[in-house]
Parts: sequence; C-alpha cells; structure tokens
Amino acid sequence: MIYTEIVQAKNESLIPIFHSGKAAHSKYNPEREAQNFLTQNDGILFAIIIGVGGGYHIESFLKRNPSCKIIALEKSLEDLNFLKEKIPCVKRLFENPNVIFCCAEDSSDLEKALANNYFPAYYGNLQIACLRSWADEEPALYKSLIERINKCLKKISVDYSTQARFGGLWQKNFFCNLHTLKKMQEIDCKPITIDASKKAAIIAAGPSLDKSIEKIKAEREKYFTIATDTGYKILSRHKIKVDAAVSIDPQYLSAEHFNAPFDKDTIFILDLAANHSIAKFVYEKKGNLLFINGGHPLISFASAFCKNPFVKTNSGGGTVSIAALDFAIQAGFSEIEIFGADFGYSGGKPYAKGSYLDDLYCKKQRRVDNWQNAYTSLMFRSRLQANERGFLQNELMKSYQDSLEVFLGPNLTYSKEKIYECRIKDNQKNEKPRVFYPIDFDFLNFKKALEENLRTLEKEEKIMPQSALILPYTAFCLNKNAENKMSTKEAKKLALKTILLYNSKI
Repeated sequence: MIYTEIVQAKNESLIPIFHSGKAAHSKYNPEREAQNFLTQNDGILFAIIIGVGGGYHIESFLKRNPSCKIIALEKSLEDLNFLKEKIPCVKRLFENPNVIFCCAEDSSDLEKALANNYFPAYYGNLQIACLRSWADEEPALYKSLIERINKCLKKISVDYSTQARFGGLWQKNFFCNLHTLKKMQEIDCKPITIDASKKAAIIAAGPSLDKSIEKIKAEREKYFTIATDTGYKILSRHKIKVDAAVSIDPQYLSAEHFNAPFDKDTIFILDLAANHSIAKFVYEKKGNLLFINGGHPLISFASAFCKNPFVKTNSGGGTVSIAALDFAIQAGFSEIEIFGADFGYSGGKPYAKGSYLDDLYCKKQRRVDNWQNAYTSLMFRSRLQANERGFLQNELMKSYQDSLEVFLGPNLTYSKEKIYECRIKDNQKNEKPRVFYPIDFDFLNFKKALEENLRTLEKEEKIMPQSALILPYTAFCLNKNAENKMSTKEAKKLALKTILLYNSKI
C-alpha cells in the first residue's frame, strides 16, 4: 500500500497519509485546495486522473464538469479499498457512474478501461492530470503510467484515424451490401459448401509469393486456396484455381483486385462493409457470395436479425490476411499455410509480380516518371526498419505481423520457404464438408429496431450502448469537416440523419 493512515485536517475532513509521512492533501482545508485542480480545463468530457487520495480534487473537478467521464488511477486494489472504507468523499465517488477506478499494479486494468470507455469521436480530446503529492511520492510509477497511457492512446488514435478515414465508406457499403443480400434472398440462394479435409492455403501478395507460389502449383490438389483480395489476381495470372477469395477493404480501388477472369465456383467472402461493387458483380454473375462480420457495430447489430448470423472474423486491426485465416479456422481447417504474408518489402518490391499495382503503375508511367519511381514512392512514404526476416517494414506492417503472431500464438511456425504454417489443435481432420447456409435476414424488424435505437440516441446527450452504431460515421464527419470545426454534437446529428436516410432506402 502507498498509504499508512488517515488523519483529520483542521476543518475535520479526513485525509490519507503516505508512507513517507506526507499528507496527500492540505492539512487545513483539502476542499478549498481542490478548487484549484484542473481549473484551466473546464468543459472537457474525458479525463484520466492519477492518484485518488482523499478524492477531493476529483469531486471538485466533477462539480464543475458533471458530464465528464473519469478514469481514476490508484496504486493497488488494497489502496482503493482502504480509501473507500475510510473516507466518505471516496465512497461517494465509487457511487458516481462517471468515475471508473483502476489499479496501476494491474497491467491490463487501465488498457481495458480506456479501450471500453474512451471514444474520441464522442469525447474529443482527453485530459491527463495527477495529484501532485501522489506523483512526488511515486515518481517512477507515475512515469511508467504516463508511458502506458500514451501507448494505449496511440493504439486508440490509430483506430480513430481508421474510422475517420473509412467511416463514410463503411456505412455506405453496409447498406448497399444489405440491398444485394435482399436480392439474394429473393432468388433463394443455395448453401455454400467448403471442403475442410484439405490443407488451407491463405495467399497474400507479399514479394516472397514470387518463389513460394511454385509450391502451390506443384501441390495444388492438396490445397483449398483462399486468396486475399490482393492475391486474387496474382493466382489468376498463374492459372491457379481460386477456391475462395476474401475482401474486407471498403475502398473502390479494392474492386480492381478482382479484375480477372471470373470462375463461378469461387466463393467470394466479403465483409458486409467491404466495397459493394464486388458483391454486386458477383451477384450479377450468379457467383457464390458469403458475407462476414468484421466487427463494425452496424454489422454486429444486424447479426441479431439473422437466422444464420454472419460469420464473425478477426482482422487483427484491419489486415485481410488475418481475416482470411480466421475464416479458414472457423470453416474447420486443421492445417493451414500462409503464403506471401511478409508484412514488409523485400527484393526492392512491395508486392509479388502480377498484383493490381503492376497494372496501375504501368498505365500511369511516363518517360520521366516510370513504375519504379511509383514503387519507390510507395515503399518509402514512411520510415522503414528491417525485421528479423530481412523484410523492410513500417510501424503499421509491424503491428499487423504482431497481430498475426499473437492471434495464433504457439500454433504458428515459420518455414525456410518464408511460409507461415499453423496447426489448429481444436479442429480435427474434417471428413465432412462445412456448410454455410443462407443468412435469412429479417429486413422488416431490422429496419424497425435500427430506427428505434437511432431515435433514442437523438433524445440523449450522454453516450449509450447504441452510440456504437454511429461512432465510425461520427468520426468521419468530424474529420471531413475539421476545417469548419464541426462540433461532436453536430457530427452526431449528421450521422443520425444519414443512417436514417440509408435505412429508409433498403
């Protein structure tokens, strides 16, 4: 524990004493002292306060900012229980739903609290503050907490940046793909069958695929090939049959990956928020189409209205290779090899030969600006470092690699041929094919429930569970209107109006 006893101040308020013998607050009037805490930051909606002490500084701040959500950090659970039991002010704070208490000694406590409660699209900028006496008592712990907080906020910032960039596309694609799903239900689509008795080959488009693809050619009959969107065209150019193809990218350019000869036997596995032109193309060709749930709040909400819910897949923060891998696991494959998942550049190339970028850059090249310049600009747009395999990678690629390795853990190995291999112990060798039945989506009740939830959000200022439905689009609105300094309230209103409009058009 950081505290040893509780004493009375001159005004009879109770204050905790540190191990050093110093008081956490003024020994005369801790409430009056607390009035000066964070006085320059009134109006903020989210704060992290390090050091609970007697809680007077937190209570004073909340009186000025009653709508603010606070994560209050203390050294240990034992300290928190001690303060709660002895000091009435701390006990009152425990009863306040806007205050979340965390222990510094629990490495995951803070991370979970931030990930589950801090939404930049709603709360805006976050304020970090510390009880000065606490920081003086535990300087090393204070420093490490600041580092941990910044690390968590960096991850949240990446997620928010992704929402700000793609929130509009995700929402548009979601409703457009629902429209395609509605057409599919009208023609009574057949179930999709996957033979999981083979070995699954996940094919990404990293430069190592130029060599490792020869293994797929030589042993084609052993594999059920699952191409990522970037790997689809490459396999097609090598005359390798694609059993399934996966895409989670909402951008229009992702449709270019599928500009290759169409095979009616290929199963197209698309996130419900992926670019809708791909789903439209497959539907019009009478191909096999299977929608999945990559985690967007609208898709998760929609899943409750399916007789056969969308398959929920992990994408490791947005990489299609992990989405394809997770689908293979859920389809029942026990042996999986992952080709071209380099998460970096090698041999002076960002992609294997035959990718969509070959077409794109060759079309745009000029005598003084050829395709080599385009590839160089792409690769060196951010700082690169060599990883343990000799690939150059930026920070984002490193995070994707880490996500894959954490996702599979001890099941994953890396071969000399630069191929990831994994054995899924929970999946026994499947002699029976895995069948994915049509979704059977209840459009009428979905539309009704979505509108009811959105109408509820219109009436409420505070964040609610339903707020998740509009957060990605709210982030998009804030980013798009940054120069006009759109407020969170205005962005929320625009997001609600837009979703209601889309909903009425299904």
